[in-house]
Amino acid sequence: MSEAIEGTVRDLSRFGEGVVKTALGLVFVPGVLPGERVELTSIRKRAKGVLYTDKVRVLDRSTQRQEPTCPIVGRCGGCPMMVASPKLELKFKRELLEDALRGLPGAEQIERGWVSPVTTLRYRQRARIAWSAGRSRPRIGYRAPRSNDITDVRRCAVLHPVLDTALSKLRAAAGSHLCGEGSIHLALGAEGAAVVALRSDEMQPPEVFSALESLVSNGSLAGAALRAGGATADAVWGAPREVRAGIDGLPLLGTIAGFSQAHDEVNRALVRRVQELSETDGKDVLELFAGAGNLSIALAPGAKSLVAVEQNEAAANACRENLRARGLTATVRTGDAETYRAPIPPDVVVLDPPRVGARGAIARIIKLAVPTVVYVSCDPPTLGRDLKTLCDAGWVPTDAHAFDMFPQTAHVESVVRLRRR
Repeated sequence: MSEAIEGTVRDLSRFGEGVVKTALGLVFVPGVLPGERVELTSIRKRAKGVLYTDKVRVLDRSTQRQEPTCPIVGRCGGCPMMVASPKLELKFKRELLEDALRGLPGAEQIERGWVSPVTTLRYRQRARIAWSAGRSRPRIGYRAPRSNDITDVRRCAVLHPVLDTALSKLRAAAGSHLCGEGSIHLALGAEGAAVVALRSDEMQPPEVFSALESLVSNGSLAGAALRAGGATADAVWGAPREVRAGIDGLPLLGTIAGFSQAHDEVNRALVRRVQELSETDGKDVLELFAGAGNLSIALAPGAKSLVAVEQNEAAANACRENLRARGLTATVRTGDAETYRAPIPPDVVVLDPPRVGARGAIARIIKLAVPTVVYVSCDPPTLGRDLKTLCDAGWVPTDAHAFDMFPQTAHVESVVRLRRR
């Protein structure tokens, strides 16, 4: 639809888009805020019949609107809340957690907490950037809202300065040679230098290999890895390994293309809260979706036993290495956390699943009748689903804490503790 239509922003979707009430129905629009009167053009249907447009003119501005730091907000899907005041962003994210808790037994009595970071820009210590190379110069950046299209990003206001600079240098050295589609994983490595890992199903030309080698040899990168065209192993230059500070201040080794939290300040607060809520002293602890040991190194001290389960072999090896470096005793199992069979019934289960949640793991927790469950979540809807399953089986949530791990975005990290009745 090309002709203009007016509407009023009713509220925000869970992705941070404005939900605009119009004569055509509800239209999802990035970059607008509740209460604003807007004029829309180029409305089109997306997946599942959702009406969407990013062609918008704000007629009546909200008092909660602020000028975004980034010039491509709305076109880039990375930071939809950058146009909102901190007050509105906080309200929005708290409501996401409340939606997950709504209807649970004793929801009104749950002890709640919220952690906001001091640093809200230049904080991301890791990121995954996409590229797409057609007939023209490759686009390198983040996905557009509700689309697989890539918005070309020259500078990123939330990316750590070291990584932002590294991405610019990588673009200059290799960008014009990239083929097909792929992803660039960025993280901080040894001594705070940047490391990258490139992944693509397409074969990449020699110029890309040469560019990565040159960037490492001249000190622009601490390490680089490339796996492309069906290869089963990485081509490696330097030391392409994530290194960040653990909760104890010692180096925590990770994997570039694996999972770790993006905001160091907020991550420390989250790990401390998980440690407090788990009350592991003298107890048998099972940790599911352990990753490289971000939580493991906080759960192991004082525990009678710790079994950490992680499916990704490289991450599981890093977890073992991080525990060993601290002289901590734990068993790390490489396997699927959803189907893992605990050798002994644990006193505490700590789980940190991906966005899809943990249906299988929750079913096993119920069979084991685990007294205490601490659930770390990056997705409120799947958190709510899994909490309801546990509550229906006899668990009661006692604590729920939200962490603004990704300022300027619509994402919120949560930690919920449940006890078995």
